Amino acid sequence: MTRPSSTRSFRVRLALQTIFVAGALVAAFGAAAWWHASRTLERSVDARITAQAQRVWNRIDPRTTVEDFQAVSDAVFSPVTGEAPAVMVVKEHVLGTTIYTTQGAPADLDAYFRSAFPTEQELLDAPPMPGEPNPEAGRRPPAPPRDRDDFGDLLGLPELEPKPAKGQQRNRGVRFRPQMPMVRDPLMFNARSGGVDWRWGAFSNPHYTMFVGISLDELHGETNRMAVWYAGAGFIGLTLAGVGALWTSKRAMRPLERVVATAQRLTASDLAERIPLSRDDDREFAQLIAVLNGMMERLEASFQQAVRFTADASHELKTPLAVMLASLDDALRHTAPGSAEHERFASLFEEAARLKTITQSLLLLSQADAGRLPTRPETYDLSADLSRLLEDGEILCEAAALTLRSDIQPGIFIHADRALVHQIHQNLLSNAIKYNRPDGQVELSLARDEGHAVFTIRNTGPAIPADIQPRLFERFFRGDKAHNRQTDGFGLGLNIAAEFARASHATLRLVGSREDETVFELRIPAQ
Repeated sequence: MTRPSSTRSFRVRLALQTIFVAGALVAAFGAAAWWHASRTLERSVDARITAQAQRVWNRIDPRTTVEDFQAVSDAVFSPVTGEAPAVMVVKEHVLGTTIYTTQGAPADLDAYFRSAFPTEQELLDAPPMPGEPNPEAGRRPPAPPRDRDDFGDLLGLPELEPKPAKGQQRNRGVRFRPQMPMVRDPLMFNARSGGVDWRWGAFSNPHYTMFVGISLDELHGETNRMAVWYAGAGFIGLTLAGVGALWTSKRAMRPLERVVATAQRLTASDLAERIPLSRDDDREFAQLIAVLNGMMERLEASFQQAVRFTADASHELKTPLAVMLASLDDALRHTAPGSAEHERFASLFEEAARLKTITQSLLLLSQADAGRLPTRPETYDLSADLSRLLEDGEILCEAAALTLRSDIQPGIFIHADRALVHQIHQNLLSNAIKYNRPDGQVELSLARDEGHAVFTIRNTGPAIPADIQPRLFERFFRGDKAHNRQTDGFGLGLNIAAEFARASHATLRLVGSREDETVFELRIPAQ
């Protein structure tokens, strides 16, 4: 049985679908995890920026000099092992001039910095700086005193120092100025300089804005390492998922494999075979196997009934036909040749003989269908047997005005039933003579090929149409659709030859048919 080239493996398709679904889930989960990790790392960078800025903010005021900024930055931005160092840029609002910048800060980000300056409305709404007159003092009540600095209260950060116990003094070793107001909430933004991505925080008072930035190379490196690790883990997971799907589908397909194996072994002569059931079979497959076994039981019963009917009918017809042929033969002998009665009896005798031949053929076919075709295999010289067949063939070809040619390789022995193989050759030769053109040819050849005896017969004549070639070996099929008597026969010759070939473990096939050449081939295992 050949498999269509367009079919696809269910196991492979199941594995690919599993990989696709699992891959989509892994990719979605990975994208969500990567986004969450990136946001988490970004928030950690923002927290570092905020912490650094808070330490600077509590040490500066509008009167801080460049030397003070330098001292504060040296104290605050000291490098920490394993962390990217922070940098600081301080810019004045009105003119946009740079008041102070730490070493390593990029110098080409003025456009980003200016866009982060507070707006005029934010500056107007800002509280006054310490020591400056408050024009709205008469209308706005003073702010209540706070134990925390404005920066920490605005950002919700913990205090820099714990409150001293009652009766103790706060440590004032470092100068803090928590009274400097903040114009707005800190503004976080990204900027790129010289191929390096930076994360910046903008912290503004009424006079200038302090920018604290950290390079994102470390963040990107961490996210890239996570992405590579996750991609590797995802690839391994998808591979395991595909292998697992193949293994699972293999186990699930075992019942179907038993169904296919049994169906391939099933023949018309062996309908008694059933698909075995296993205790490990799932309920759906067990139900399918039970249904198929029930169907095969019904087919076996129907087929056996048809075979018995054909065999019994053929057997019962043998005696009446023998009586009819004997009576007609006796009538022919007692009538004058050429008379009307003689012609009528001769026609009846011919039809009865034809009916006897059909009956004998049906009996043989019914025995072949039931697997009870009598065979007596023996080892004999096929080359010599075909040489004797050629003698009959020459007589038949001469009567039909045909030319017989042969190429028989000597010394080819086979082990088969001599009568069945001889009948196959006779049927093929009869067809080659009947379906030929006037003054045509018939060629017979026998050769050894890869452990087989190959018998080939060619004849000239009209080509067999391609649409009927697959039906040549069907019972009662004839090329002339009207089943006329222009060519003698009843459509069982090739079918009987195919059944005899199967019983002899041989293969009979139509090699090809084109205009003025039709070739049949019989391959029999050679000794």
